[in-house]
Amino acid sequence: MALDNGIISEVQQVALVVHDLDRTMAEYTERLGIGPWWVTLYGPPRLTEMRIRGVEVPYSMKLAIAWTGNTMWELIQPVDGPSIYKEFLAAHGEGLHHVLVEHRGTAFEAAIDAFSARGCPPLMEGRFGEIRFAYIDTEGPLKTVLEIVDRPEGFVRPEPDYWYPGPPQ
Repeated sequence: MALDNGIISEVQQVALVVHDLDRTMAEYTERLGIGPWWVTLYGPPRLTEMRIRGVEVPYSMKLAIAWTGNTMWELIQPVDGPSIYKEFLAAHGEGLHHVLVEHRGTAFEAAIDAFSARGCPPLMEGRFGEIRFAYIDTEGPLKTVLEIVDRPEGFVRPEPDYWYPGPPQ
């Protein structure tokens, strides 16, 4: 039964924050057969409109994405500047950081407003080309951070900086 106050329509991704992205990718590939990994550096000038708790601040991270069925796995290694990833590593060590959720039927800004009205404002935000993302401050009440994304219709993921262990066959 769906509730009238629902914002989340689907879980798309589980994301972990790690100290060593390359080592963690190798572990997931060797132990679980997950891959290939789409790997790129997100940071200025590719990453824009960066804010942490509403304050504009530059940051960068190296990330890797792979799929198992319809589920996206994301590994994130913070690089430069402050970030909620560095905060998480300092407080918790490596591990599950956030879950990317779909908000179908609710526009991106409206979803941010709805979360904020429920006491869960954006923690960190940014834009990568046409994609906007926001991490929502839900760790206290929901025990993990949620991420929402606004992708234009017909979005095609750009080529990565590299694939690990190699490009898809």
